[in-house]
Amino acid sequence: MEEKIRAKKTKKRWLKVLQFFAAYLVAAWTFLQFIDWALNRYNISPHWVDILLWIFIGITPSLMIYLYNQERINNRVLRLREKIIFPTNIILIMVVTYFGFGNNDLGATTKSINYTTEQGEKVSTLITKEEFRTSFPIFNFKPKTKDSTKLWLEFGISMLLHEDLLQNKNLNPKLKGIRNTVDKVKQAKYFNNHYIDGEFKIIDSTYIITTFIRNSKDAKVITQKTHQGKDVLNLIDEITVFITDHFTRKEFNAPKYIDLDVKDFTSNSLKAIEHYRNGDYELAIKEDSTFALAYLNAAKRNLTYNQGKFEERYFADNAYKYRSKLPLQGRGETLIWKYLAYDQFEKAEKLIKLQLQVDPKDQAYKRMLYGLYGRTKNIKAYTEQAYSTYKSHPSIDNGYSMINAALIKEDYDNILNEIKKVELISLDEDLSVLKLQPQLFKGDLEAAEKTLNQIELLHPEAENLTKVFKKALNYLRKHKVTIKDLKKFEGEYRSNANEQTITFWIENNILLRYVSNQVITPYLVAGENTIVSGTPNLSRTWKNTFYKNNSNNYYSYKEEQNDFRNSHSRYHWKIDSTIKKAENLLDAQKLDSAKKAYEIAIKLNPKHYFLKDILAHINYVKNTDSLTLQNQFKEVVGTYGPRKFWSENGKLFYKRETNVETGQVFAKIELLPISKNRYINRSKLNFSFAFEYENDKAIGSYSYEYILEEESWNKSESERNTFKKDH
Repeated sequence: MEEKIRAKKTKKRWLKVLQFFAAYLVAAWTFLQFIDWALNRYNISPHWVDILLWIFIGITPSLMIYLYNQERINNRVLRLREKIIFPTNIILIMVVTYFGFGNNDLGATTKSINYTTEQGEKVSTLITKEEFRTSFPIFNFKPKTKDSTKLWLEFGISMLLHEDLLQNKNLNPKLKGIRNTVDKVKQAKYFNNHYIDGEFKIIDSTYIITTFIRNSKDAKVITQKTHQGKDVLNLIDEITVFITDHFTRKEFNAPKYIDLDVKDFTSNSLKAIEHYRNGDYELAIKEDSTFALAYLNAAKRNLTYNQGKFEERYFADNAYKYRSKLPLQGRGETLIWKYLAYDQFEKAEKLIKLQLQVDPKDQAYKRMLYGLYGRTKNIKAYTEQAYSTYKSHPSIDNGYSMINAALIKEDYDNILNEIKKVELISLDEDLSVLKLQPQLFKGDLEAAEKTLNQIELLHPEAENLTKVFKKALNYLRKHKVTIKDLKKFEGEYRSNANEQTITFWIENNILLRYVSNQVITPYLVAGENTIVSGTPNLSRTWKNTFYKNNSNNYYSYKEEQNDFRNSHSRYHWKIDSTIKKAENLLDAQKLDSAKKAYEIAIKLNPKHYFLKDILAHINYVKNTDSLTLQNQFKEVVGTYGPRKFWSENGKLFYKRETNVETGQVFAKIELLPISKNRYINRSKLNFSFAFEYENDKAIGSYSYEYILEEESWNKSESERNTFKKDH
């Protein structure tokens, strides 16, 4: 009987516990909903909702014990187990929330950015912090009908959509050139909850575009919408509204951003936009001479690859000229590239850092900043920037930057530990490629060999990329590399084919390379005269083979650049102090001193063929009066097929039109006469030009190319390099 009474009391007790616990759950859920509303209402970190949720869940064991024994506990009678469980429960909650949310921003979701306008006015603007922006990649819009004239829209729609969405700082869209669904999920799943793609078709000049917002983990469609109309650019504006409405909250005090129409910040010409999408910026500018984005991206490309100072400044100046067409941040970007084009690096750095306050994840700004740090060899700032960016904003791109910085810092274990963390989330065989370089630099050759074998097994098609590391692995097995071995590779070089400069130097125990306006890259020794490197994900690799002169010093190297399927080579020349001195004197037009300096430089660098050509130019100019020289220029000025020669401020210039078929871009370069009929240049060292005369009048132009293997200038007989003068 007593047992039945006790069982009944226990049952009643548990029923009461469950009633209280149910009330607790309802109250907690209601409270969380209120907190969520309040946080959104006043722009405070939504992480507080997650923290409170974990606290409410975490105290459940202690709460159940209390509810079951509340009469006794209310009388302050605690048993030993309760004295242990209650504080332990609290400590565990504190530990879990600290490690789970310790690195999260728990303050406001917005911040103020202060800057000074071009007119000197100090302005403050409110923006959403990067951590609280919704991030998602945008992939292709698959064509449902095969209209060859509109196939560019497959990635053209996503490109324009990306540009349009970038105006809204509540969002963080990323443009990715991927078609395959499996690869889309692989790219999106680590750091995003959603991704966007779509499809389109054209029926009787009507564009029908369907946009899908998908789950990044399984590619299932969360929502979709179809837009149709005659004007594809207007449809992209409508798609932007659809995506923005899905991802942004509606609180009245959320930061608002100006949303310019696509036509306003790009072009009204669909043909110009097609050229822009294909990277043919000069052709885009021909279609629309006020296309600010085309000027801006042309300036970026020319500066990044050092195609010519004249061209860099032309595009940067025009991007700045037409900046009023761009969104506010784009206007600031035009000024950055203008500063870089005119070598005003300190101003550029200040403005880049300001822009990174607005967009900490922006890869273009980070590359610019890394480039400036590389120029000054500021390794500390370079690595700190990469580390802090990845810690605060983990993403695939930031991960690659962090890996590169860790290699530079010789922090190999840190890289491998970070990769292990990602592996715990998702077992992905592609992560193995990220381990290879840290293992090789660390000297863990056994692990590197296993990794290399795994890559070759899973990706046999990547052999063209991995071959350089196989060479390094074989060399490092038999040789212990010392600082002395690295020392011989140090020095400054310049490209044979453009104005790009390259610096190799040793930092602690590692050989580093800086390419002008690009990033710092660490190199492995792979032979007596060979070094190799690659991007962290092995999307591109390099092998540099150095050549010695009679003094047993390196004077040049051939770089083999390997992509997934192709390889191509280019040569670089070492620039010593005598060459620098000669170039500076020539720039200052001190011809007598320059002549002597070049004679000294040639004696010390006999293999540098271009030094002799420049000396020939100096001698020719010194022995030719200015009037004769100007008349000589006038004789050749004109258009020769795709080539144009003109005189400007007493100098002769050349530019070739962009090749429509190949997309090859040609920079504006100054031509320097070495005779009445031959002209060299200081940009593309391996090309020179000559003219065909008839009755003392120029009727055609042709080119010479310097063949390094033959050490001679060869006249081009190709039709694409020989043109008659237009009449």
